[in-house]
Amino acid sequence: MSDWLDQLWDTLTSVSIPLLILGLTFQTLQTGFVALAWRNILRAAYPEGDVRYRPILAYYAGGNGLNAFLPASAGTIAMLGLFRAKIKGATVPGLVGATVVENIFFGVVGALVYLWLFLGVAGSFDVHFGWLADHWVAAVVIVAGGILLVAITVRLLWRRFKRTWEKAKEGGAIVKQPRKFMVQVVGVEAISYVARMGVNATFMYAFDVPVSVENVFLIVAAASISSTVAIAPGAVGAQTALASVVLKGVAPSSVISAYAIGQAVITTAWNIVFGLTLLAREIGWKETKSLAHRKKKEKGEADEEAAIGAPDGAPVVAEADPDGVAPAGAEEPTS
Repeated sequence: MSDWLDQLWDTLTSVSIPLLILGLTFQTLQTGFVALAWRNILRAAYPEGDVRYRPILAYYAGGNGLNAFLPASAGTIAMLGLFRAKIKGATVPGLVGATVVENIFFGVVGALVYLWLFLGVAGSFDVHFGWLADHWVAAVVIVAGGILLVAITVRLLWRRFKRTWEKAKEGGAIVKQPRKFMVQVVGVEAISYVARMGVNATFMYAFDVPVSVENVFLIVAAASISSTVAIAPGAVGAQTALASVVLKGVAPSSVISAYAIGQAVITTAWNIVFGLTLLAREIGWKETKSLAHRKKKEKGEADEEAAIGAPDGAPVVAEADPDGVAPAGAEEPTS
């Protein structure tokens, strides 16, 4: 951690103050607009749940901050648990459905960017199929085994999915109103996506990496891919490696590395500070600290509530911490 803090300080001092403020402003706007989309989705799903923007922003930003240093998307799980505790009538399957709706825009855009990256950008990734040609029998066995495994997994998941689908649909209520969905979810998330590109463009300029629409999209794609293999705060290692690949020839490798590390370190630190500050203001510092140092639940009733396959057959994604994760005065979560 001390090495990371030293790296953060060196990076901060290498970026001009105006550009640093601009980049963090874009980062904050991105977080704020995604939180607004969440608010709109949850308000449509639970019209009687008193869904307000301020707590939703705090929970979403706090989840981002926790995800920066906790493994296995623990921040996202904590966010969903807080949603369930705060919103009257919210259920775990409903929140899972809301999560699917929230990800529709980003999933479609991400797929298009990946397709463009792999098919339209010459030399970004070179795929060699020589091994498959030389070992075709092994390749057939691997493919057939993979298809069989996927089929078995899908069959098992489908059985469980059918039991929870009716409850999950409540979280996607806004999709039944296409105009509202396009304006309040897709439109808002599109603005957040523009803010995200603004973050990339600002820090690229700060580190002397040529700024263009193509280069910005390349970095967006690289950052998305690297987030799945994060090995350091903000997926610094993976982002640096992928940025060096997709921007090869655009700038010297040392410049690309400095940019990738700099942006990742700065935005990660900001997510932690901004997110945990908002979360602490909403639920208290003690409760926020308990989320960051969450202990394993004791065996017994708590385990049964948190385990996959609750009594109603619904996969429980998150549960409010009995030690005080839920905001003061919040109603007990219901299933």
